[in-house]
Amino acid sequence: MKSEKNELIGTLLVVAAATSWGLTGIFVRYFTGLGLSSLQITVFKMLFAAVVLVLYCLIFNREALKINPKDIWVFAGAGFISMDFFSVCYFSTIQKTSLSVAAVLLYAAPAIVMLISAVLFKDKITLVKVLACVVAFLGCVFTAGIIGSGEGIPTNALVTGLLSAFGYALYSIFGQISINKGYKPVTMTTYTFLFATVGSMTFFHPSEVFAAAEKTSSIKFVLIMVLMSFVVSLLPYILYTTGLTFIKPSKASIIASVEPVAATIVGAIVFAEYPDIFGFLGILCVVMAVVLLNINTKNKASD
Repeated sequence: MKSEKNELIGTLLVVAAATSWGLTGIFVRYFTGLGLSSLQITVFKMLFAAVVLVLYCLIFNREALKINPKDIWVFAGAGFISMDFFSVCYFSTIQKTSLSVAAVLLYAAPAIVMLISAVLFKDKITLVKVLACVVAFLGCVFTAGIIGSGEGIPTNALVTGLLSAFGYALYSIFGQISINKGYKPVTMTTYTFLFATVGSMTFFHPSEVFAAAEKTSSIKFVLIMVLMSFVVSLLPYILYTTGLTFIKPSKASIIASVEPVAATIVGAIVFAEYPDIFGFLGILCVVMAVVLLNINTKNKASD
């Protein structure tokens, strides 16, 4: 019963994280409208999150900043290889093809997590996980509007898209490794953002940022940047990493497929961009995948 409760808590935490990530489009549209690139927006997301986390740890939880020097590779990997590498590849894919195609390629990540988890953590690849992974990916395809669009995928976009999925998947792996080593989610998240911020500063270009800020109120610019950093960066990564303490990374990565569903709903509510029949079918598929995983958990708990 306790195991079933923990699985439910983990699922809800990951769903909440994915929902927060689904709000990204609201902020991206605002700042791109001011002239910032997607990579520059990513720098701000990481920078503010890193500052807030470090200040929190220094004031309230200094123990969270203590790590074994031998484990730095875990946090550096999450920051440099996962966050920074993922961002560069993902935005490169967007430049080569549409946002919808880039998003769908990104959600090859659950399959990658499943394979790596099987090797590193002896996480069993079950029929239910494979089926849920396929259904979730199909849901992302439908939600993104790929079906019926006749849109082809350039080879170079396919390569960078799959590489972005690899980088995206690695956060789940590094997150699980840090938990296995006894680190709290706040420690993992703080050092990940610190390393990611350092690695991404080459995208900053201060003159372009100041030019964008001059197009609106400076106070408004900073406040929205801080809000974005909290809502779509700081909060979801803490929620997701905490979720990994309750459920395995292979399951968490599939559940995170809720993100494009959340983005679709946000698009309908905020931008009046309503999904077609395939969009609704995609939402249904993703929900089915999450339900399928949790029904499987309940059945195991009752055996």
